[in-house]
Amino acid sequence: MGKLLFLDIDNTLYSGRTGIVPASALQAVRTARANGSLVFLCTGRSRAEASRYLDYPVDGFIFGSGSRCEVQGKLIYDHPIDAGMVETLAELIRSCGHGVLMGGNAGSYLDEPCWRDVVNYFSRPDADEAAKQKDMKENGMIPMKDRDLSDPIYKMGASKRHSDSFDRLTAVLPKPFRLIQTLSSPEGDFGDISDGSIMKRDGIRQVVAYLGRSLQETVGIGDSDNDLDMLELCEIGIAMGNASENVKQAADWVTTDIDEDGIRNAFAYLGVI
Repeated sequence: MGKLLFLDIDNTLYSGRTGIVPASALQAVRTARANGSLVFLCTGRSRAEASRYLDYPVDGFIFGSGSRCEVQGKLIYDHPIDAGMVETLAELIRSCGHGVLMGGNAGSYLDEPCWRDVVNYFSRPDADEAAKQKDMKENGMIPMKDRDLSDPIYKMGASKRHSDSFDRLTAVLPKPFRLIQTLSSPEGDFGDISDGSIMKRDGIRQVVAYLGRSLQETVGIGDSDNDLDMLELCEIGIAMGNASENVKQAADWVTTDIDEDGIRNAFAYLGVI
């Protein structure tokens, strides 16, 4: 049997600089699966935010940093945030001056400040306003005013201007919730807020147990600090060339930048293509 490959999405599979998934990465995924490996997208995104990737040639998904796991179309683990806590967290985010995101299955709901802060991340650099709005919709982004209150929420998000800080929000978050900065754009930064007792590593354990496989067969590939627990759990942890220094130091090997065939080179290093 081949390896179990767990890939982050943002700036690991999807490039925030170019607004695309490199063709070499997608071809590497197809070839690795044809050679007997299984590929899973392991992301901080909620299911709605990953809607563009649901038809990708992969074997399953770990959404919301471990809070929802699907294997070959079957839901095997589901742990949304308590509805009351969702509102509490939203008020804390707003009180600290940040934009609010609520990531669910049917949609990811953004207030106006958050929408303004992240809209450019999901589009090509040369996209006009109409294309940006289309890209936001295709990535499951919905204005907060249109939120489906019945949709369970798996992760919260906070956006900020570069001149601001997440320190105050981090200090007031109730346990076990944690904030990890995950994205940076010319307009501002973004942090995921999730249940700190459920992390990407826990989602990987769920998938490995469901498949009856071993952690010794696992590989984690990522770029940001919310990938650290994944890289530390997996038998082999690989950092992207564009990864944070924390991730590079924690990895067993560092591949090239996402826009320099980083995934293809990682898969070649592993011998899965």
